[in-house]
Amino acid sequence: MKSFRFRIWGWTAGSLLFMAVCAFCSLAVGSVSLAPHTWFGLEPGSLEHAVFFQIRIPRMLSAIAVGGMLSLSGCVLQGIFKNPLVEPYTLGLSGGAGLGVAVVFVCGLSGTAALSGVWAFSAASAAALIGALAVSGVLLLYYHFRPHIHNLLLAGIMLGILCSSCTTLLMSLSSPENITRIVYWTMGSLENNAGGHALSLFVFASICCVLCSLLSQRINILGTGVDSARHLGVNTRVLITLLMFLCSVMTALSVASAGIIGFVGLVVPHILRNLSGNDYRILIPSSFLCGAGFLLLCDILARTLVRPSQLPIGVVTGIVGGTVFIYLLLKPKKHPYA
Repeated sequence: MKSFRFRIWGWTAGSLLFMAVCAFCSLAVGSVSLAPHTWFGLEPGSLEHAVFFQIRIPRMLSAIAVGGMLSLSGCVLQGIFKNPLVEPYTLGLSGGAGLGVAVVFVCGLSGTAALSGVWAFSAASAAALIGALAVSGVLLLYYHFRPHIHNLLLAGIMLGILCSSCTTLLMSLSSPENITRIVYWTMGSLENNAGGHALSLFVFASICCVLCSLLSQRINILGTGVDSARHLGVNTRVLITLLMFLCSVMTALSVASAGIIGFVGLVVPHILRNLSGNDYRILIPSSFLCGAGFLLLCDILARTLVRPSQLPIGVVTGIVGGTVFIYLLLKPKKHPYA
């Protein structure tokens, strides 16, 4: 028991250290280099002060929150469906978000603000949130009437294809300018989140990580099979509905805040599962922290590879994550769910 607790704390501490190093580099590296010893001596009103406090810190918090939530969602969903290829967007949430954005741009509403305060959203981001949550609501309603987990996955895939087809239809009827804006939005960006919004997103992501960690033992039992878990006293219907809801909200907020950023929720949990095993008491906190670190690294690459210009972060995560995942597929190993 002591050795297992040591493993949990060891993996969590190592993941936290990885994220902290990535966050440290994210604050220091960019078009304007800021040495760490100058961070607390920046003059108010200077360019460096504005870059550090108004751009770098909110961007870092957004990357931690979005990367952590996407990776955590992928980890939990892979456990629910017992399928290493499931990620947050597999359930059609990205398709719903993209459809919402397309509707806003085609209708000419992209310049309006949907909410005010720390949770301020542009109309496009709010539409992405509504679209993703709408798909999630349909899936949860479907699961309420037909509680078959594999059918739920197929329903999500079909909803995603339907939403993507509707998005393509709207783009074909739209102007070239709107098509460009829709495509660019879906590539992902972390630069549009103000300090208050980024901090609120970070707090919400941390709360979700704690909630999923509290449910980690029940997720372990769920991994033995729905029938076995039910016989062991787990209300599988309530548990799966709650986990699906949490993952859907986390993914929807991530998409609304940063666009569609792929591969984070697929690659990070898959790597950790092959390294640490299939115990969710280790996987959940490690996935959150390593997902945050992975997105911070990708954001650094997006900001520095072609500076002073920036690459869409979704492009970087796709290239890096896709390359790593192909390597994992080619490398012989034991099936992680065996």
